[in-house]
Amino acid sequence: MSDREAVLAANRAFYEAFESLDAEKMEAIWLQDPRIICIHPGWRKLSGWGPIMASWERIFDNVFEMKFELGEMEVMISGDLAIMVVEENLTQRGYDGAQRSKVLSTNVFERVGHKWYLVMHHGSPVIAPPDDDPPLQ
Repeated sequence: MSDREAVLAANRAFYEAFESLDAEKMEAIWLQDPRIICIHPGWRKLSGWGPIMASWERIFDNVFEMKFELGEMEVMISGDLAIMVVEENLTQRGYDGAQRSKVLSTNVFERVGHKWYLVMHHGSPVIAPPDDDPPLQ
């Protein structure tokens, strides 16, 4: 398997863990290291294993279902680091009903041994004019 294929598989595993709402599956994706970082849309930066895993448990405890449709993806690999920019189209059901949102995420993976682990996830909500509006100058 090429590095690109391996990184795409690691990214796919992240979204499968996310959709499963299973904290143990999410733990298997992340590098257990104090320097990992996670920024959920609208949250402050979280650093380190404990705070990040607690955040996933909190998210999973407050939704019934998450479904991702991934759009455009870009992959950049340099040595043992890989960066993915991913367009997420998310549908989630929780206590407040169903919500749809679009998020642009940056997922950074680090190869340790023969496995790629997530070391940084940063999601930003997309608030943009419709495609037919001209861009602001």
